[in-house]
Amino acid sequence: MGAADQRCHISVIIATVIAGLIQLRHLRAQNTLNAELAVLKDWGDLHFREWREYIADELQTKLKDLAFLAEYDVPNVDRSKHPELYACDWCEQIGSYLKYGLLEPDVVLDVTGTSINRLWNQLAPAVERMRLTRGDRLYENFEYWAARGRLWAKADPGGAYPKNVPRMRELPKDLMLKFVPGRLDEPSAI
Repeated sequence: MGAADQRCHISVIIATVIAGLIQLRHLRAQNTLNAELAVLKDWGDLHFREWREYIADELQTKLKDLAFLAEYDVPNVDRSKHPELYACDWCEQIGSYLKYGLLEPDVVLDVTGTSINRLWNQLAPAVERMRLTRGDRLYENFEYWAARGRLWAKADPGGAYPKNVPRMRELPKDLMLKFVPGRLDEPSAI
């Protein structure tokens, strides 16, 4: 085999490796997107919305009751009386996915950063009470997700809006479109 043939074979191998790497990148992006869409679907699920409403309202009153807090001290908390633990379990699972790189942190935190911190703040008294008897490992991935959310928000307090894209209020008036029902083909100046 001559030098020209070897160079040709090497070029084919390099092109194949590059194509494979590009394909792997696309597969990872697709898998990540599917996982993130599943998280958002769960977040909007009827049961999860009901848990979040319970946590934000009724649970906050119950957490002031020492007898209610004492129910967290037993190894198997009665979930029929404590549906908030279903939300904790779910957040623990998603926090684990985030920690091990199965979800893209910037995307997840952009969409959930504020909400996950609110949920952590609302559930922290329950988690801390259970940790008295079970240790800090309990719901550590939920805590990790919330901590990452706080750090992410602190790193960019103005939000994640791209710096190189003007806000709508900053666009020239001639770029503003007036919505005309049934007529999306021609923009009209406001």
